[in-house]
Parts: sequence; C-alpha cells; structure tokens
Amino acid sequence: MKDRGRKAIRRRSVCAAAASAFCAATAPSHAQDAGRALTGTVAAEPNPYYLGVGEAITYDSNVYRIPSGPSDVYSSTSLFGGFDQPISRQRVFGRANVSMNRYQDENRLNNTGYDLAAGADLATIENISGNVNLGLSHNLSAPSAAVGTPTAARNIADTQHADARLRWGGVSLLTVEGSAGYTRVDYSAPEYASSETRQTRGGVALYYRPGAFLRLGVGGRYDRSRQPEAVVDPATGISGSNTTTRKNVDLLAEYTYSSVLSGNARLSYTRQTNSAITGADFSGLTGSIGVTYRPGARTTVRFDASRDAGLSAETQDRYAVVQVGTGVTLTPVSALYENNRVTTSFSLGATYEVTAKIGADAKLRYSRAHLVSAAGVAAGTTADSTDVFKGATAGLTYAITRAWGASCSLGYESRDVSGAVVYSYNASTVGCSTQFVWR
Repeated sequence: MKDRGRKAIRRRSVCAAAASAFCAATAPSHAQDAGRALTGTVAAEPNPYYLGVGEAITYDSNVYRIPSGPSDVYSSTSLFGGFDQPISRQRVFGRANVSMNRYQDENRLNNTGYDLAAGADLATIENISGNVNLGLSHNLSAPSAAVGTPTAARNIADTQHADARLRWGGVSLLTVEGSAGYTRVDYSAPEYASSETRQTRGGVALYYRPGAFLRLGVGGRYDRSRQPEAVVDPATGISGSNTTTRKNVDLLAEYTYSSVLSGNARLSYTRQTNSAITGADFSGLTGSIGVTYRPGARTTVRFDASRDAGLSAETQDRYAVVQVGTGVTLTPVSALYENNRVTTSFSLGATYEVTAKIGADAKLRYSRAHLVSAAGVAAGTTADSTDVFKGATAGLTYAITRAWGASCSLGYESRDVSGAVVYSYNASTVGCSTQFVWR
C-alpha cells in the first residue's frame, strides 16, 4: 500500500466543515490526507490552536443520486477546531468538525454530521520515524451499486479507522517501511447491512535508492475484510458473513526530479479469495501510476491511474468545505465500493494560483468497477454488475483576509450501472462557502 494508501475505502476521510450531507466514509489512508488538509498551514502558525465557523450553500440537481431524482438546495453550518503542535522532533495534532445540514425540501435528509481525527508524527535520532492516525466520522452516505437500485432514502455511514506507519532509514541507501491499519464501516439503512465492513491490513516494504532522483522497492501487503451480513438467503431471510482475504506482492518505484517532475508507480501480483462470495475471487496483476508536473511556479498538474482489487475508491464526488491555508474550498470526497472485484480508475487535475489570494482548480475523473454481490440472491450464488462513473469539478478560492476565506465550486457526474443491477443518473452541483478561523 503506497503512502497515501489504496484509493479505497474507502477512506472516508475527515470531511472538514462538511458542505454536503452526502459525505461518505473514506478510505483509511485518505482520512489522514483529508485530515491534514483541514489544518492547512496551521503548524507554521505561532499559535497551534484554532477555532472556526463556516457556512455553505449548495444546489444539487439530484440529491439522492438516483434515476430522475429530485433537486434541492441545502445549507451546511459548521463549527470546527483543533491543534497542530510540534514538540522537538515530534508533532501531535487533533481536529474536530460538526456540521448541521438542512435541506429546503427533502427534510428527511436533514442531519448533523461530525468528523474527528487525532494523530502524531514521530522521529528519533537513529533514522526511525513514523506516524499514528485515528479517526471517526458520521455522515450521509452515497448509494452502493452492489446493494441494488438505490431509492430516495436516508442512509448514515459511521466510519472508524486507525492507521500506523513505521520507517527505518530516512534518506539513506536502504529503507524499511511497515504499516498496519483497521477500518470499520456501518450503515443506518437496513438494506445496506450487506455492505458493512471490518477491515484489517498490514504491509512491509524494502526500498533501495540507486541515485538522487530514484527510489526502488519491493514489498508485500495483507488485507482481511469481513462483511458480517454479506450473504442473504431470500428463502429463509438468514444472513451470513463473507471474509475477503487479499495478498499482494509489490514492485515499487518513486522518481523526483527537482520540483518540476515527480512520479510513483506500483506493479502488484494480487490474489483475492472469499469465504462465501467465491464469484469475487481474483488472481492477477494490479497496479497504479501517478505523475505530478509543475511547469511553473503557479501551476501544478497531476495524473493518476490505477487497477485494484477489493475495496477500492469510487471517485464519486461529494462536497465538503476544507480549509486550505487561510482560505476554503468545496472539495470532492470519495464514496465507497463494496464487494468489488476489480476497479480501474483515472483522474487528471490541475491547480493554478491566479494571484497571491486567488486560486483555481479543475479535475476530471473516470472509474469502472466490476461489482459482485450476494445480497438478495440465494446463498452461495452471486450477481455481477458493472459500475461506470464519470465526473468533473472546477472551483475558485479567495483568501479575503488572513482569517477569512471564500470558495465556489461547480460539479457534474454521471453513473451507469449495468448487469444484475441496472440504473443510471446524472447530477450537477454548484455551491459557495465561507469560513472564519480564529487563532
């Protein structure tokens, strides 16, 4: 698993000052990344503590993400705070966000969500370093194609995650890195019980640096995901569990050429087995590649592609207000795939600093997932579906003052599910937000 973790679980993430009631549970590794985005440059501030309030208004043309779903306007009023404190070689941080989401017409979606995170970065004088991250979230969830055709219903996702990483070697010739983590996802809607997950994972990798720009590695990862009610027999109504085990052997490469060009790649042999849903078994090559290009001081372009088995990220956009330095932005938040065999995804994004206070960003996303479900069919049998998602976002941020910022964002997505489950929808969003931070 690379540093940012699998584009999956399906981290769910800390959705700081959530602007959308549809923030879904993110991948555990993404929870760390999103949590850090919340604090922006807080670590560089003389006062490590901060407190903020935010308000966002969003128009969504399809609030339930269902075929021909209703549109609505909703507001998100948020209170957030935290700390980011360096202590010698170490750093500890914590953050909390509570968001009250209110819909104009679809009152059943009204909810109060929260995201909590805490962690520490650790280092010693003997080239040993690491980090620990913990998180909880409670937010509305996007629909899952593995369950069936979604309906206009309210579904709350509760996510818990814990991640740890230990590294020996620093920037030396040889480096050894180990990681471990746990994630639990639960849903309030009974029809999503088959998608509830308990996941444990671990891995170790050995890196060799043959030159100043290149780092090569080899490693192994082990992942065990249990779904307590994955199999439902419609004749008896009795549910059973499914345990998915994934073993990966990885070849890794990282390349950094000054600040202009950098990239990373992973080629893996993956073997995935299931205790009950054997149709989701998989054996073959997976991998990922990412390239960052900075043609100028103001512009950054990022391309990512991946093919992964198991619990992978859906790249479906939901919006949250995330603090960036002293400004804010409506940021897309990944949703979850359950029971998927293989997901292929691509993304292309760019950011541009228009002025010292104004920033612009845009992103295109595509994913194609092969889903396998045993819910609603006879025990021991499976139903296959293909889920194709396409999305685009664009936004502007404005740092009005050091503590006050504003942001606006546009988004479009389409989803086409075929096979055992068949449905499609389109949705457009436009929203603006503002927040004030006291330090």
